[in-house]
Amino acid sequence: MRDFFSEREQGKKELKSETISIAVYNGIVGIFEKYTKNFALEFPIRCSDNDAICGTNIHFLNTSIKSYIPGIQTPVQLKNDRYFGDDDTLVENEKYDLLDFIEYCHSKIVDVVEDENNYHGWFQHYHLIFPKTEVAKENFRAEVNRIFQRNGIVFYLDTDGMIKRHLPSDMNNLIQNLIVHSPDEKLNELVNTAIDYIRKPQIESRNIALEKIWDAFERIKTFYVPANKKVSAAQLIQNVSGQTDGFDNMLEIEFKALTDIGNNYQIRHFETNRIEIQSMKQVDYLFYRMIALIDLCMSDINVATSV
Repeated sequence: MRDFFSEREQGKKELKSETISIAVYNGIVGIFEKYTKNFALEFPIRCSDNDAICGTNIHFLNTSIKSYIPGIQTPVQLKNDRYFGDDDTLVENEKYDLLDFIEYCHSKIVDVVEDENNYHGWFQHYHLIFPKTEVAKENFRAEVNRIFQRNGIVFYLDTDGMIKRHLPSDMNNLIQNLIVHSPDEKLNELVNTAIDYIRKPQIESRNIALEKIWDAFERIKTFYVPANKKVSAAQLIQNVSGQTDGFDNMLEIEFKALTDIGNNYQIRHFETNRIEIQSMKQVDYLFYRMIALIDLCMSDINVATSV
């Protein structure tokens, strides 16, 4: 779909909202209903003459949806506008149910074509053919993402069929350019896992991302001298600082500050005397701050080990 007039004149909305309105919910349901026939391969109605597939069994489809997403209301249908204002939004559980529902639909949708050589006038239906293409998946994905984008929502349906979220642009640019190929495979795994989880929509996933990136920080401090973290961290700071005057002092302060944050907040430790992080913006801030330091340190480690 081409850009609307407002987008051409004013630019597209900034993707920063994690709330989903009733209007967006209804828009997604409308897309679902549009693709009803594309579920026929897994939930078929069969012709009584020759058992060929001729439609989608909506009852079985909704039964399956309910079994995989227990919290969603079935049959899946529009929420009545009379009971909701323009600003009404889904509660947290409803939001995640909707995002799960989108992933479910994407996994089941297939391309379908009516066989023009097999029209049954008596039953008033065509037999269906299922080509081995993925045009319907692509179109479904594009339509869902367009609704999210038009409403400034950070979530999007990726080509792998998973709902992810657009990161703040500065963080996204840093992650896109981050090179992770140290000889320490566990360190690489921790960084890459953190990056994967920070893109996910669930609060729990982003908390895992924060935990993993802090684990990577603790591990990177032992890179040069595994048996002595303090000596190893000092060498890392010295290497990263290079010849820049005072940079080592600044890094020492940052290392200590981030170590204290990891110890005092519920990031790596979850005792009752640790402080719980309440805001997802705070999670993003802490992740961005740490991934920037990891990026700086990885550049030294990657260079040092590639010679």
